[in-house]
Amino acid sequence: MKKNLLSFFAVAVLMLISAVGYAQTTYTKITSASELEVGANYLIVAHYDDLGVLAMGYQKPSNRNAVVVSENGESITVTPGTNPESTTDVFQITLGGSTDAWTLFDEVANGYLYASSSSQNQLKTQATLDDNGKWSITFNNDGTAEVVAQGANERNNMRFNPNTSNNAPLFSCYASSSNIDTRVSFYKADGAPVVNPEPSNYPTNFGATVDGVDVTLTWTDAIGDQLPSKYLVVGSTGDITVPTDGTPVANGDLVKNVNYGDETVSFNGLEANTTYHFAIFPYTNSGANIDYKTDGTYPFVHPVTADYPDFQLPLDEDFNDESLGIFRAVSVTGEQVWHQGSYQGTTYANMNGYVGGTTYENEDWLISPGINPDNYSEVFLEFRTAMKFDGNPLQVKLSLNYNNGANPGSATWEDLTDAFDFSTGNFEWVESGRFNIGSMVQGQRFWIAFVYTCTAAAASSWEIDYVKVTGGEVSVGENALSTVSVYPNPAKDMVSFVLENDAQVSIYDVTGRLMSSMAMSAGEGNCQIASFENGVYFLNIRYADGKKEVARFVKF
Repeated sequence: MKKNLLSFFAVAVLMLISAVGYAQTTYTKITSASELEVGANYLIVAHYDDLGVLAMGYQKPSNRNAVVVSENGESITVTPGTNPESTTDVFQITLGGSTDAWTLFDEVANGYLYASSSSQNQLKTQATLDDNGKWSITFNNDGTAEVVAQGANERNNMRFNPNTSNNAPLFSCYASSSNIDTRVSFYKADGAPVVNPEPSNYPTNFGATVDGVDVTLTWTDAIGDQLPSKYLVVGSTGDITVPTDGTPVANGDLVKNVNYGDETVSFNGLEANTTYHFAIFPYTNSGANIDYKTDGTYPFVHPVTADYPDFQLPLDEDFNDESLGIFRAVSVTGEQVWHQGSYQGTTYANMNGYVGGTTYENEDWLISPGINPDNYSEVFLEFRTAMKFDGNPLQVKLSLNYNNGANPGSATWEDLTDAFDFSTGNFEWVESGRFNIGSMVQGQRFWIAFVYTCTAAAASSWEIDYVKVTGGEVSVGENALSTVSVYPNPAKDMVSFVLENDAQVSIYDVTGRLMSSMAMSAGEGNCQIASFENGVYFLNIRYADGKKEVARFVKF
């Protein structure tokens, strides 16, 4: 009888919520365990650079939806949802339990959030409370929280997953070692922000490391009575703009807000051969309460980027080094950018203007370095693509006068799009085919670009992989590469040749795939080819003085 009464009461509460609804409520970020209050209502929120601010939404079969919200300072004002199937509403959570055994109750779904699996990433709701629905909540210096279920299920860390490849950001539970590592924050209904004074000290050991046109800054965290919650790192090629209390500065090309404890940030794809100035300002609070430390002498560095080196053929980029490899993203319009994506072990370059339920207008270029064709008369470009969702087609362009790192609008670009095949949907990979751009290049340095555009009405998700640029026949004009004799030719097990001086010797197949490469001393050289498949290969010799020799041979 008691169980039936409880069930009746729960149904009655749900009916009342659906009929009356919640009022518009302001939720304020909390940053310490002392602000956790049994019976209070909270939003669970994530901050992600490419997506913005997202709050936990409705219960999906295995995880929770994420909805983009607007934040004013450290406050979010919304009307909590009452429809358990709404994809656009945020859902408030009622806190219960006690320290290291907190409960997170969803009144709309009539259940407790719990980590439901040791083998899959899942965050579900259950009506009956057990230890997998009891959570420890500890706060980091940046105000985010480590939220860990206390039951036996091992995927028990509540985190935010941008899930960009599927246009479906979500909240779920992961193993502590997962590379899904965006922590969540708690925003309390009708709460008042705790305002801290400005940080006591600046960080120390502020330094810069230059790698081509990429600059990595490092420092040692500030210490003292009042620690910062974050740092504002500002760069410029001129004077540094010192921040003003009460005015947050958003991330940009030369501006980064970095969590306390990270002690590093990188700025990539800067202008070549340029002196940059970087400064770091610790701060507390956010919004109108943000308080920067700017007195005294702030830490600064003045790194100088290197010139862009020419890239030598062949080019073979699979985007497999946790970045865009040798390609660089240049954003012309919109905040979304080309980035590395991955799915089931395959990595690729990905661009999508649809984020968190909203489509944004974008124009984004993925541009190669300047490529030296090495006097090949034939230069072949190929790649593969996958895409999904309605939107503009991907474009492929070539330039002979682009300035590395500059706005692509400053260069002349030849449209190559019609020369290739592209994916038609459902994220199915399609090979582009192999197109000879040699007659356009004519021995000159050149750049390849993939151009993504979308409107605020429709945005496709495009993926690019296995971009290859290879040389074919060698020019025979005045500026041609020198040729070297290879014997025997055709060959079965080994090819031999004579080197004028010490050199780097490489063998490529006709697709540009590197088969072998080694440093060799002057005199007679030998390369074993017995393991190669039958076909045509190219032997490339590079001497220390820049001289190059090439030979074509056949393996049988």
